[in-house]
Amino acid sequence: MRTLYLTNFLRKKLEKPFLGEIIKGNISQVKNKFILFLKKTKPKKIILVGDVVSQTLPGDIKVFDGKIQRNKKVKNLLSYELKLWNPPASIFKKTWEVLKKALKEKKNVFVEGEEDLLALPLILLAPESSLLVYGQKNVGVCAIKIKKNTKKEVKKILEKFRKTKFKKIILGGTFDKLHPGHRYFLLMAKYYAKKAFLGLCSDDFAKKNKKFPSQIEPFKIRKKRLKEFFKKIKFEVEIKKINDPFGPSISDKKADAILLTEETLKNGLKINQIRQKKGLKPLNLIILPYLLDEKGKKISSTSLRERSFISKYTLEI
Repeated sequence: MRTLYLTNFLRKKLEKPFLGEIIKGNISQVKNKFILFLKKTKPKKIILVGDVVSQTLPGDIKVFDGKIQRNKKVKNLLSYELKLWNPPASIFKKTWEVLKKALKEKKNVFVEGEEDLLALPLILLAPESSLLVYGQKNVGVCAIKIKKNTKKEVKKILEKFRKTKFKKIILGGTFDKLHPGHRYFLLMAKYYAKKAFLGLCSDDFAKKNKKFPSQIEPFKIRKKRLKEFFKKIKFEVEIKKINDPFGPSISDKKADAILLTEETLKNGLKINQIRQKKGLKPLNLIILPYLLDEKGKKISSTSLRERSFISKYTLEI
């Protein structure tokens, strides 16, 4: 299997449930309705995807990433026997074997990254007459009865995923005191694309938009550290100074994706609006969750300056 990458078109299609039945209500209401639903359907296996449903509902296989709403760690992580790595907006090629084993042996799976899209391979791998359930924010849950037609629909969707890396990805930022959160972000650029353009904030622009500006490293030092890191991970990246949130991203004809966080998503949407006005194709949006420290707080350059925070997290490259 190849790694599959999510596109803007598919993101919009998958935002709303297109298969299954919605069970509405709060946690206790959904739980009661779900028990009645099980008595009627009598599924062969119950597959739960997501932390809230996994902690709330009965199931044979539970797949979760230990987070709620992307950037909030769960208080009590469920026990699990298997582990896999699956970055957001993709289905990593090695996930299939782990999920296949989980279904066969009825084992829980912890996902490093995000589990959202793993409902799709699980539907294909699960035996017919199984039931897959995932959460719907502020609504309830979606319960999908797995049948031949269900598998056919999912196959059609998976065929529309991008099967090769993006040609060129855009990313930007200050990248002060290159910390594990930065390195994770930069490494993910390599995961999603063949090469990248990085807009590095000038000293003046960085100091206008950051706390504790006097402690921000000079542009030359920040650029040098970035170059060293990219050389280490063997990734082709063009680095240029920018003095605004957009840089060349609004005019680059070769770029086809942009790497964002929840914090910079608004800029990404604005960039696509400007590109469309110019007659350019919108960039595919890839939104990464923040890398969290042991206390569940975001690792950032600001936190390093403000609290002298030193992370024990080490990122394998």
